[in-house]
Amino acid sequence: MKIILALLLVFPVLSFANPKAFRLHLSNEPGSLDPNKQKTSASSYLLGNLYRNIFTFDDQKGLVPDLGSGCTRDKKKNLTCRLKKDLRWSDGTPLTSEDFLRTYKKILDPKSAAPRADLLFKIKKAQDYYAGKAKAADLGIFAPDALTLRFEFQDPDPDFEYNLSSFLLAPTKADLGAYSGPYKLAEWKKGQKIILTANSAYQGGHPQRPNVEFLFVEEDTVALQLYEKNELQFLRRLPTLFIPSHKKRPDFHWIPVTRLDYLGFGPELADKEDLRKAFTYSLNYVELQKIFSSEGRPGCMGVPDSWFPEKAPCYDFDLKKVPKIQNTSTFTLMFSSLGGEDHKRATEWMQNQWLKNAGLKTHLESRENKVYLQILQQNPPAVFRKGVAPDRPTCLAALETFAPLSPENYIRLKSTEYENILSSLAKAEKPQDQKKWCQTGMDFLMKKHLLIPLGAIHFSMLAKPEFTGWKLNQMNQLDLSNLHQRP
Repeated sequence: MKIILALLLVFPVLSFANPKAFRLHLSNEPGSLDPNKQKTSASSYLLGNLYRNIFTFDDQKGLVPDLGSGCTRDKKKNLTCRLKKDLRWSDGTPLTSEDFLRTYKKILDPKSAAPRADLLFKIKKAQDYYAGKAKAADLGIFAPDALTLRFEFQDPDPDFEYNLSSFLLAPTKADLGAYSGPYKLAEWKKGQKIILTANSAYQGGHPQRPNVEFLFVEEDTVALQLYEKNELQFLRRLPTLFIPSHKKRPDFHWIPVTRLDYLGFGPELADKEDLRKAFTYSLNYVELQKIFSSEGRPGCMGVPDSWFPEKAPCYDFDLKKVPKIQNTSTFTLMFSSLGGEDHKRATEWMQNQWLKNAGLKTHLESRENKVYLQILQQNPPAVFRKGVAPDRPTCLAALETFAPLSPENYIRLKSTEYENILSSLAKAEKPQDQKKWCQTGMDFLMKKHLLIPLGAIHFSMLAKPEFTGWKLNQMNQLDLSNLHQRP
């Protein structure tokens, strides 16, 4: 309580320095502003407005040109993209195809430890270069002139254009001293906030974009109090306990996002499918939906029904399917502290359900997010909660979460059958075939009880009406390029 009071006393002093700024918060202070090395989505709202790529993604329009003017495929499915003329970095220097090419080589250099180098692996020789078995000159990426990029693929990658809308692959300067997005860094007050100002070199956006301030606030309840005191203009996550009382307010926004939130099973349960079944069928998903105050029912794959022949597959609460097993072990259920009180309440409820309905004893552990991710990478616990925002709004992107080379494959799935499903989906061109293979892939995960999906996710947010022009898409990408005060 003392910490909360202290924060509420400090933040007004900081934020009133610029009363016309648009203020929101990050749950953690960034370690750096290098978009190519981001491991979590915690800083995505910040980095996505400092750095841009060839496209942006719009829920209604799809891929929209940003730094690029468009891309075309040839008969071999290779890709050629054109950049807009006269692109400039925020420091006024030219931004050209060579900047993209240099960045791709940086990402694929294993010394860079770029966490999403896999987004480029289907490019010719990219995986070999990453493994030290090829040279940069062998890569199937070319910059024939200052405005052109050409990509040659080793394996089919029908979704690659969507990768070119991600800040994770955005071009960067070698010294990170300039920015390509609608904003640039004005000031970084360590431990307090980051201040952005409009980047006049960016082509597009509202001409009167205000300054944007990102405060560092770990607790959602503290952020809510700051919002109610008008110290924040945008609350990125309203705690679920407050959704019923805030849902009818004019500043409430209920935004569907394409995410795959799930409970995963670690190596301890890898060869114990009966135990995984017990965990799966002993949860009352309808009751869990009430706890989450969610639109989508937990137990169902939280991806669009339009990706399937009919609708996303679901598990049901069914005690008849709970195997009769003798078990005296206590299993660890771990989750990130980034989830706040919402995750704590939900996991406590699950703990009681498993004990009551299946006799399964669990121990709950909340870990700081950086530590949590390290544990998942090195030795995942028996059960863990994870949320994944696919890089593209496609079923292939969601299923590739559990591909062998994906850094998000924390369930440690290794299956030739599953890899063949991914390959077939990547090659499918007709919508009905894409839906069929999407269903096959999701069924594979669920019929083997490799995870428990937590349903479709909606973000509950609050936004002050005096600002308009912000846009949040289903990929959880916040675009502030057209942000401005209402007249």
